[in-house]
Order: sequence, then structure tokens, then C-alpha cells
Amino acid sequence: MSDQDSVAGKAPDATIGPGHLARLSALRDYMLIGILAAIWLFFSIATDGIFLTPRNLVLLALQTSIVSLAAISAVLLIVTRNFDLSVGSAVALVGVVLAVLAGSLDVSPLIAVPAAIFAGMLMGAWQGYWITKVGVSSFIVTLAGMLYFRGFSMIATNGATIASLPRPITKFATGFLPPVPSAVIILGALLAYGALRWFELERARQLGVIANLQSALMRALAPAVIAAAAALLIASWQGIPYLVLLVAVCAIGAEIVMRRTRYGAQLYAIGGNPEAARLSGINIKRAIFWNFVIAGFFYGVTGVVLTARVGGAVAGSAGLFLELDAIAAAVIGGTALSGGRGRVLGALVGALLMGSLNNGMSLMNVAPFYQDTARGVVLLLAVALDHLGRRSSRAVR
Repeated sequence: MSDQDSVAGKAPDATIGPGHLARLSALRDYMLIGILAAIWLFFSIATDGIFLTPRNLVLLALQTSIVSLAAISAVLLIVTRNFDLSVGSAVALVGVVLAVLAGSLDVSPLIAVPAAIFAGMLMGAWQGYWITKVGVSSFIVTLAGMLYFRGFSMIATNGATIASLPRPITKFATGFLPPVPSAVIILGALLAYGALRWFELERARQLGVIANLQSALMRALAPAVIAAAAALLIASWQGIPYLVLLVAVCAIGAEIVMRRTRYGAQLYAIGGNPEAARLSGINIKRAIFWNFVIAGFFYGVTGVVLTARVGGAVAGSAGLFLELDAIAAAVIGGTALSGGRGRVLGALVGALLMGSLNNGMSLMNVAPFYQDTARGVVLLLAVALDHLGRRSSRAVR
């Protein structure tokens, strides 16, 4: 976590230095990682070590991937004070489009997959139009979308399941990159990330933002090293699943957009103070419209992946409550519901935490309604801790 990242989207108070804000942000990150480690340790003991076996970690990664993709778009929208309640239904409709084209009509996957993703982008653009041009709140627009997207998917299939997808589509969602190439990619990514962080922190040191480069670099790299070690453990079984690589590519792309582009800075500015953003010359309606188009892209990707994983389109149940899981992952990962603050990587950790609870309790044969209760309690505690942390940071100003 860089000092620059810790203050993105929020104007620092004159009485608080960037170093203090960075320490507060780092504390939140390490608390989240510590909670995740404690959960993993508990389930490892409770399941006699089964939870931390490479095979189960691969299953956990695959189970978490769908929520992770949806959580990325949730962060993009919540940062601008918008919400999307239609994710699950939109994903189901994308799955129907894919299944009808590639299954029923025997269209080539090279055409069917892009067409399904484009259909998701059209859904996002449709909702963005009502929000930015007509002026209806995102809550109402996406609530309506949650109803009629699901309805359209049921109408198109007459409530039946379409389960005849071509092998190339299903193979991507279930296949693995071999262990050796997987390890090379993991170590290469870690080295590249380390070099980037060193360059950024060295620049920050020259500007006087940080005093000790070595300690700042160690703090920045610690989560990445832990993630790389977990990834290597997962890869030791059959390699890295293609689906996990897809999540990584999407997350890195979204993180670059949000943290390294002018458009991303505009999103944080809009969420932090819409009026100040407008006065500074930002076209708020245009930025939010394209934000929903990007969310539609993730509808498409998530819908294709989910349909491929289950081997067909199940309009009535596909993506059910996915929007709630995505929002929960984003909030647990540190995204502020008030806008202006949030990170894609934090949302991925939040999704992994929620997935770990589900996976661990399933291994312990805990009834599903207890699992829902535990997830709800974790979400409430995460929001409460974040609120208390922000209140404490304001108290020292």
C-alpha cells in the first residue's frame, strides 16, 4: 500500500501529514489480512488441515472468482456514490445470451462470447442512460433492472435450463495453467510489483512524503509476498486455474484505471465531493455513464464465466444474490459507502474472506442458514470497524 494510494480520493487535512494517513490506511489493510489469516487458521484446525490443502485452496479460489469479478464493478460504482442491485440478474441474462448463441444456435464461441459481453455492456449503458440523462437514482434504476433483467432471461428460456455449451467455453472455466508456467508468472508478477513499488516509494522519499524507504517498501511488499506464497501453494497442485488468471487480469486493469488514469481520479473526486468535482470542470454525467458501461463489461465477463462453470444457463437461479455478495466484498475490503474511497485489491480480499467463511463452514457441514448468519455478522462488523476507524482519524485532526 503506497502513501499515494492511501490518500487517493480524499483531500488530506492540513493538520495531518501523508505519513499519518498512510499508517491509518496500512493499519486497515493489515487488520483485514490478520482477520483472514485467523479465519484460515481456525478452519485449518477445525477441519484437521483439510482447509489449507492445495486442492481445497484451488476450490476456494474458483468459488471466490465469480464474486471477485462482480466486486470489481461494485468498487467502481460505489466510489462514485452509486449502487448496482441488478448484477445477479444481468449476469443471468448474459448467460442466456451466451447459451442461446453458442448452444441452441451453434454460433462459434469466438462470436458468441464477445456478443454476450457486448450484451452486458448494453445493459450497463441502458442503466447509465436513465441515471445520467433522465436523472433517476441508481438505486431505483438498478432495482428495476434486477427485476426485468431476470424476467427477460426467464421469458427467453421459458424457465428452462440451456445446458449444451461447446467444450472450449466450459474448458476455460475449469482448466489450469501447468504448475511451472504458473510459478514463473507468480514470481515474475511479484518482481514487477516490487520494482514498481520501489520506484514509487523512492520518488515519494525524494519529495519528502516518506522518511525511511526500506521500512516503507517492506510494508508495501508484505501483502504481495503473502499473496504470492498462497498462489504458489495453490499452483503446486495442478497449476493456476485460468479463471483465477482472468480475475487477476481484470483486477490489475481496473486498479490501473482507478489509480493511474485521469478518469480514475475523476471517479474518486466525484465520490469525495460531487459539487467540487463539477466546479473543477469534471463532466460528472459522462464519467458516471461510462462507469456503468464498464460495469456492464463486468456483467458480460461474469455472466460468461458463471455460465461456463455450471455448463449452461439457469435463468431462475444464476447469479442469485450476487449483487449483495459483491457489495459486501467491496465494503469489507474498505470501500466507503459514502463514496470517494475504495480499492479493487481490497475488494478481492473481502471476497476471499467471505468465500473462506462459506468454504470452511461447508467443510464442517454447517447448515447454509448458519453460513448466511455468519456472513451477515462479518459484514456488519466490517462496516462498524471502518466507521470507528474513520471517526478516530477525524478525532485526531
